[in-house]
Amino acid sequence: MTGPLRDRLQPAGRGRAPGEGAGLDDAELGRRQRLRFGAVVVVLAVVCALFGVLSNLQGPKLTETRIDTEAAVAQPGQQLRMFANQVVAHVDADQVVVSPAAPHTVSTSGDVIAVRFTDRLRYGTDYTVTVTGVSSVYQARASELSTTFGTAAAETWRIVHGVDGSDDRIERAPLTGGADRTVVYQAPRIQAFEVFDTAVAVVTDDGTTSRLSLVAFDGVAVEDLPLPDGPGLITRFGADRTSTTLAFSWRPQGAETDALYAMPLQGERAATPVQSLAGQPLTALDWFFVPGRATVVVQSADESVAAYDLTGVAPPRPYGTFVSLQGVALDGGTIVAATAVESSRIDLETGEQTAIPFSAVEGGTPFRGELVAIGETTYVQQVAIPTSDGAAYRNLIVVDDEKEARSLYEPSTAGTTIEGFSVSPNGQYLAVETADATAETDFTYTIDPVPATVTTTVVDIASGGVVASFSGHSAAW
Repeated sequence: MTGPLRDRLQPAGRGRAPGEGAGLDDAELGRRQRLRFGAVVVVLAVVCALFGVLSNLQGPKLTETRIDTEAAVAQPGQQLRMFANQVVAHVDADQVVVSPAAPHTVSTSGDVIAVRFTDRLRYGTDYTVTVTGVSSVYQARASELSTTFGTAAAETWRIVHGVDGSDDRIERAPLTGGADRTVVYQAPRIQAFEVFDTAVAVVTDDGTTSRLSLVAFDGVAVEDLPLPDGPGLITRFGADRTSTTLAFSWRPQGAETDALYAMPLQGERAATPVQSLAGQPLTALDWFFVPGRATVVVQSADESVAAYDLTGVAPPRPYGTFVSLQGVALDGGTIVAATAVESSRIDLETGEQTAIPFSAVEGGTPFRGELVAIGETTYVQQVAIPTSDGAAYRNLIVVDDEKEARSLYEPSTAGTTIEGFSVSPNGQYLAVETADATAETDFTYTIDPVPATVTTTVVDIASGGVVASFSGHSAAW
């Protein structure tokens, strides 16, 4: 083996660059290399510590945010979680500003600041959340954390009646840009529907017997759900999306009263009669779901009003006797019911009743109709105002904050009638159904018979501006 090749194959540490370690033995050279390595480690440690100190001196920084922007408009109580790079000290509510304004609470845990929105947020809106004076638990250097997120845009569902013998349709479309609508399901005589996360429950009938179906959003997969034995009709239909629970009023063929049934979509999906306070199947005059809960508030045949837990965990909760049940507030905390003398707001937990001081409309006392409680002291209501000669009435929909009633919608022509209205779950939009006064209504429909040519107009409640208009009725969100 030649000399140069032998040199290249020497064991590690034996070869040296020219002049390196001249006159040093292997032990001394190793000692110096260890000293160099230790010096490098010390320098890196000092640099890392310096960056850590600088980071702490600058105060906490925002590293990540999380929020379900679709759930934020559909359900109250959603959280924005803001993650910091340090464990943060307690944050007070007055340190948090939400723009546009939205009621909220705040809590801190470790490196997380959680902003909980007590109400549903507005559709298609950019929210900025700013937290000032944020410091770590170790030192008082404060910083400001800020983030912006956008909520999901509004989408509407509706029933469109077929003409000239064609099937009825359930359509879905963006609130703005209705030309992008999709036909989800079509069938003869669609009576009602309820939307869940991945499917829509649909009621149809032939005038004698109802059919209840669960339809996938693509309209292909259809599952028939069980109904009580024997022929009969579903005369009212509702659901709670959060608890995936259905309820319906069932009238057996030949009967004159309706019994209330419940059906959870989780589990065996069986229709079970709701039991009255006396432990008998409940005959319901009127009822509503409490938003976000498997609970219905029912006015029974004797005009008594009570809340019924459809899971069977809690016993019925009675509230008294009322001539009419006018609705459940959007926040799910109260109901509105009326005696022969006045309407009252009733707390579902305590049963406390508070009379509602409705405002005058255009300086006079109107005839009041259907209402929806959209806030603690705010109501959307249909009213009728007599003309000066008392020979006719103007129908309009107002928003009333117990101080002033502001007109939201009035038909533009005398020949247009208001067929009904609803409010989006977050209280942002009013959907008004109108039709020509001369249009014929097919009263063979079991649930909500309306003319075939109904137009729904959507109004922003805050501004009073019209944001959309489309054919169809029974708008859902």
